[in-house]
Amino acid sequence: MNLHVFLCYKAKISSMYVGLILFFGVLMVGVLPVFGEIVIPEWVYKIHQYWKDYQITRDEFSNAISYLQEINTIQLEEETSPIASFLLSDSLLKQERLGHSEFSNCSAEWYITGYFTPVESDYSGKFIDVIIDGKQYKYRESFVTEIKTEGWGRTISGNYLGWYGNSFHLSDKPLDSEGNTLTLNAIAIDTSVIPVNSNLTIPSLPSPWDESIFTGSDIGTAIVGKHIDVYTGEGKTAHDETFRITGNDNVVCLGEG
Repeated sequence: MNLHVFLCYKAKISSMYVGLILFFGVLMVGVLPVFGEIVIPEWVYKIHQYWKDYQITRDEFSNAISYLQEINTIQLEEETSPIASFLLSDSLLKQERLGHSEFSNCSAEWYITGYFTPVESDYSGKFIDVIIDGKQYKYRESFVTEIKTEGWGRTISGNYLGWYGNSFHLSDKPLDSEGNTLTLNAIAIDTSVIPVNSNLTIPSLPSPWDESIFTGSDIGTAIVGKHIDVYTGEGKTAHDETFRITGNDNVVCLGEG
């Protein structure tokens, strides 16, 4: 199935519109910069958006990118797959537009997840007893359960309840694995892959995270290999953001030094 046909069928748009997209795309071939530069004509992002919106499959998007490379309509950085090549190249262009030239060591095929600080007032249900340093406290059971996954939570009284080392702890602030205050744009990393306290960007994330500069100040036992966990903040909105940024096919760009 050629590019024209599968886009018409899967994206459910008029054949005339797709034809115009491809017609002007072919015209672009004659004015491409010299070989070796990244070239992604603006109209190619329409095809990318169809894939993001699940209007075409992963294989169809991959085939489209391969076809456009074959006819020299796009020029991409080499990676392990057509999709990885496209996403890496797009991220490099975005880094240039944002002035993030110091974050040029980019690689594709990263898995990104998110974690947040739950707020007890957002939870309901019964209270349970929690023992901390020999003292008994009461917190919502659903809140406590969430903390065992996320690490820290803000209690109704305003302090923070944490879970690590198989026990509960109290603090004035949520803490990272080094005992420092956990702040927005902190990330948990595998230190065998990314050096601790490294700065990096993830230009493939949705806005505004695609423009953020993150610091690898946290670690987690579940963070292994090309996996980064992004701290999104406190409360319901932060919780929603963890779902919005979670996914494969991400590009990570390490800072210099």
